[in-house]
Order: sequence, then structure tokens, then C-alpha cells
Amino acid sequence: MPDLLKDNMRIHYEYEPARQARPHTETLVLIHGIGFDLRGWDRIVPAMLEHYHVLRYDFRGHGFSDKGPQELLSPAADMVGDIHALLDHLQIGSVHLVGHGAGSILALYFSRTHSHLVETTTLLSLPLFHSAETANKYSTYRQDLMKQQSMRALAEHVIGNATLFKPGTPEMEMLHTSFARVPYDVYTELLIFFTAAHGEIMDMFKQHQTPSLILTGEHDPMYPPYLSSLIASANPHCRYRMIYSSSNMVFYDQPEETFRQIKAFIDTRSQIQGSLDPLLHQLHADFFSILGSNPALESGLDRPVLKVDLLNRFEVTVGDLPVNNGWGRRNAKELLIYLLLNPIADRDRLCSELWGDMDILKARGQLRVCLTHLKQLMNNEVTGLIYSDKQQIKLQGQPECDLLSLLADIKKANEEKDTDSKMALIDSVFWQIEGDIFCNLDQDWNLNLRSKTEIELIALANYQAEILAVRGNTPGAIAYLKYVLLFNEEEYGAYEQIANLYERNNQSLEAQKWRSEASMRQRRLTGDARTRRR
Repeated sequence: MPDLLKDNMRIHYEYEPARQARPHTETLVLIHGIGFDLRGWDRIVPAMLEHYHVLRYDFRGHGFSDKGPQELLSPAADMVGDIHALLDHLQIGSVHLVGHGAGSILALYFSRTHSHLVETTTLLSLPLFHSAETANKYSTYRQDLMKQQSMRALAEHVIGNATLFKPGTPEMEMLHTSFARVPYDVYTELLIFFTAAHGEIMDMFKQHQTPSLILTGEHDPMYPPYLSSLIASANPHCRYRMIYSSSNMVFYDQPEETFRQIKAFIDTRSQIQGSLDPLLHQLHADFFSILGSNPALESGLDRPVLKVDLLNRFEVTVGDLPVNNGWGRRNAKELLIYLLLNPIADRDRLCSELWGDMDILKARGQLRVCLTHLKQLMNNEVTGLIYSDKQQIKLQGQPECDLLSLLADIKKANEEKDTDSKMALIDSVFWQIEGDIFCNLDQDWNLNLRSKTEIELIALANYQAEILAVRGNTPGAIAYLKYVLLFNEEEYGAYEQIANLYERNNQSLEAQKWRSEASMRQRRLTGDARTRRR
């Protein structure tokens, strides 16, 4: 395969003309995601070549492309320039861009600066709907995986969530080979760039004028279909389709169906949806209201997003505005947490949970005062985030809450049967864990949830530690056993396990320290028991 020299940097690419090329045959440009390379498109390219010319290439520092300067001054501009240089070199005019993950974001950047060259953009598993804060956390988690373990550990985490192929298959090994070629500094630099540009990318997508298609996999754990379809609704020029029996890499799991959807979209790209009849517009709004959510993002149907952070801290944002004051009065904080965990709440049951020691009539009066205060804090007359009648109170829309996301991730990890997939899910759970994570679950009515969740986390941490120890990943096993002790300091067996693992790793001083800690705690426990008997 040929290379293009650009500014003394080699760009590795592959250009294949259509099998039955005609004068007006169009060209697809395939842009892979971070960590992968052009080989990732092998399974779908044969179908594409029946109808299109295909150009694919390796990102800087990926596959067989050079990584270029030590530090990119403007990653987006430099990488867009690489694509433009390839089109210029091959004398290709207009193209259809097909990008996966970060490659789909690069397709948006290219379309913004070279819109005259782009006929359509197909965005596979577009990573857009998490908050900038969550994106930063996830970026940090991936960097820690690379620092503390290896690119192989990162690859297992990413690839395990990207495809439905099983570990050990040739298809999985090929993807691992791609990751193994990527230097640590290249992956980190691009990851940090795409994370930092999150807000710009969202605005760019909303303003994108080129006909676009978003495709996501039925079983994509990172960017599930129902959320991707909501993102697609933010741009009137964008369509959305789901690919069944596939994960994040739809083109890898289901290449034929993915191409069929891409071709159907390209063939009908000029069909413009007419403006919605006002009555149908209202019918749709009513439907979302009944569901208790309103994902429509068109003008006139906007509802600001309620974002609540409950892990380690308490922060509330309505739209882009933080709500900092007033939470310590009239049980407003407790009521909001209750509604987050019980989106449709019966008034009398809520009274018994929050004010069980009160007479029911007094509790109802307390609820009325509390609800009025909460609606004022959230500017409910304008935002419409809280609905209430004589029987029920419920949150409207889809609130973003880090605790709810964590609980959903724990459930998914518990239900997964495949070992490697389960381990990847457990990793995604524990990158969220730090400090006194459940400090806001401190009321009688939610202490059971806290205890249940901590027990589930201890079980998952023990599971992960056992597998990692068997596989020889001693630092990883130790890290997960420390999570066990974070939630229960009296799991004395964990101290001994940590000590044994340190000894296996030739760290005898650390082993001695952990055995001493276990002995001290057991003596303290014995002393407390004697004091109670006296």
C-alpha cells in the first residue's frame, strides 16, 4: 500500500477503485477512531467496492503512519489537513465521509472547513451526549489504565465494549494488534484534545449543514441507541438508524447491514423532510409529556436539562445555570434526591418515607411547603421540570445524575456472563469511585440503597481482583482489593490477600505493612468487644 509524504511525515493509506467504476462513481473516505487503524474497515470494504471508490488511511501515529511533530499545535487543523492532502494527492473531488468514534468527530471538523468537498457524513457511534465533566473523567480513567497497566489493558477495556466478537477470536486479535501499534503519547494527546473540545464539537454538530446519518449498535454500551437518536434530533439535517446484533463498531459486527444503511442514505440524501404540521408537533409534545420526558430538541419544545451530582458532593444545574443556594432549607435537597430515585412518587408514600415520625396530616403540610420551595429553586414555572397533582409528584424530562448512571452500570456488570466483557464493565464502574462517594445517601429511607450498593461493589471488586490475580496482574488485583476495604474496613481477609500479592510482587515491606494493619484492627475490635461485655 502506498504512502504520502506530507511535511516530512508519512501518511499510510489505501485507495481502491470500485470494481465496476463508471464516470460518476463516487468516493467514500473512511476515518477510523483512536487506537484503531485502516485494517478495522476490512470487513465492510468489499461491499463498498461494489458501488464506490474507497479511500482509507491511518491516523497520525496509528497503523503505519508517522506521528509527526512531537506535539501538534492544532490537532483538528493538522488532521483535517492530512485528509485534504490525500484528496489533493489522489485528485479526488467531492466525497462521502464515513467516520467511527473520534473519526466521526474529525468528519465534522473536515466538513466545517471544506464543506464544498463533502456530499454526506455518516457518523458511526458519535461520542457526544455525555457532559464535559464526564468526558474528562473518562479520559483520565483511560490514561490511568495506560500508565498503571499497559496499552493492552486499555485495549481490553475499549475493544471489549466495541464489538460482540469474543476474546481470542481472529477478529479481536486484529483489533488488539492495531492498539499495540499506537504509542502512549499519541493516544493520550488525541484523547485529551477530543475531550477538551467537547463543547465545540456539540455546537459544530448542531450547526452541521451537510446531510448526515448517525448509526449505532443495538448493544452499544457506550453510546446506546435511545441516546444517540436524541442527539440526531438536535440537527434537522441528520437521520438516525440502529443496527441490530451489533455493538459500538457496527461496521465490524454487521458490515453488510451497515453498508446497506449507508448506501440507502446516500441514495436518498436529497430527500428533505417537510416542516412538521403544528398539530402533529403538539401531539409529539404531549406524548413525551406522558412519558415524563421530552427529548425533542426543536425550537419551542426545549426543556432545560436537570443535572444533579450526588457522588462525593451535591451540585444542581438547570440548563447551564448552577443552583447553589437554598438546598439546606425545608428538606429541598432530600425531596429532590427522593424524586431522582423515584421519578413518579405517590404523595402519601413520600410523606411516610421522609417524615415517618409525623402525623400524616402534618407530613402532607410539610410536603406542600417543601415542594413549593423546590419548584422555586428550579424556576418551575419556566422550566416545567416538576409535575404534581393531588396524588403524584414526578420529575419531567431525563435528568442527568451520576448516581443513577453508576447504579445502571453496576446492574449491567452484574448481569454480564462473559468474563472479559464483565471485567470491562467492572472497570467502567470503578473509574467513577473515589472518596466518600455515597455521602448524600444519609437518610433513613435511602440507607438500604447505600448498603445494597456497597455490597454489590464489594462483590464486583472481589471478582475482579480474583481474575486479575490469576492472570498475573498483581497491581490491578491489589487496586481492586483496596476498593473492597474502601467500603468495608473490616474485610480482614482482604488485608491478607493484599499482603500476599505484595509478596508475590517482591514488595515485602508493603506486605508487612498490610499484615500489621490487619492485626491492629483486629486487636482494636477485640478490645471494643471486651469493653462492651464489661
